[in-house]
Amino acid sequence: MTQTDKFIAVICGLKTEAQAVLSVVDVSKIEIAVSGANAERAAEHGRILCHNGAAAVISVGISGGLDPSLTPGDLVIGDRVIGDDGGRYESDRYLLGAIQKDIDARGLRTGAIFGSDDVIKTASKKAALFQNHETLAVDMESHGAARAAAENSVPFLAIRAIADPADRALPAAAINAIAPDGSTRMLATLGAAMLNPGQFPQLMKLGGDSAAALKTLRRDLGPLFRRLFLVFDL
Repeated sequence: MTQTDKFIAVICGLKTEAQAVLSVVDVSKIEIAVSGANAERAAEHGRILCHNGAAAVISVGISGGLDPSLTPGDLVIGDRVIGDDGGRYESDRYLLGAIQKDIDARGLRTGAIFGSDDVIKTASKKAALFQNHETLAVDMESHGAARAAAENSVPFLAIRAIADPADRALPAAAINAIAPDGSTRMLATLGAAMLNPGQFPQLMKLGGDSAAALKTLRRDLGPLFRRLFLVFDL
């Protein structure tokens, strides 16, 4: 893709998320970057992609549920992102309008997403975020991607699939499971779990939750992106 070609920038936190996108979305119309679930890396990727001519920046991936009514595999469309840094970033109304028929037809939830710089480990912390900010879900890169888009006056949208629900804490072994390149530190995670084998059932539930969220992305992203491509005549 040359610098003069139009494309949509897609920023994911994990390699598995990027693989889900690439499996169902026309790769000739996107440029994808993986932040390793880090907001500043997401922002830097976003700035580079905007500089290279991105028509829009889309944050795509799995997230933790904050709204107790959401379950693993539910899809959330972020109409705004509230960041740990105090930033508030609105999703582009034309991009939201382009997928409104899908939102209505599938009964998708639309609302605010919280962008956290730190891993949200406990159910009580999730509850506090939901109560204080009325955010549906939490991730660790949408606010970085949104910040880069805002800095460059580029349209932004967030599409997230729920993994761990609001009432589930993250096992300690999973806290540092994501490497900077977005891969999963499997051996380190298993080694940490072996120090406290009681975590294995929690890790299995988390794995099942993540699999449900990735399945949703593979199912739903294709139609959503086809509508988004039409906005930019891609």
